[in-house]
Amino acid sequence: MIISDLENKHEMIPYEVGDSVRVQQMCTEEEDSESFYYIQAFDKKKGEVLEVIDHPRLQYRVRFGQAEAVLYHEEIIG
Repeated sequence: MIISDLENKHEMIPYEVGDSVRVQQMCTEEEDSESFYYIQAFDKKKGEVLEVIDHPRLQYRVRFGQAEAVLYHEEIIG
């Protein structure tokens, strides 16, 4: 039950500009090869949220050193 509550909390609370986040790989190469390789470049790296994009789907522009990525809410953890 506790794990479920934490997962639901993650789904509900958006990150804010300036938050430190890490990328987590959520799909396999077989499921979505384009997303897999895009996310793999940042997998497990820490970055800083630069922008929150809430429409049409909650996502973030995140800076990783000199690189930036746009990632969905479920692809990052605090």
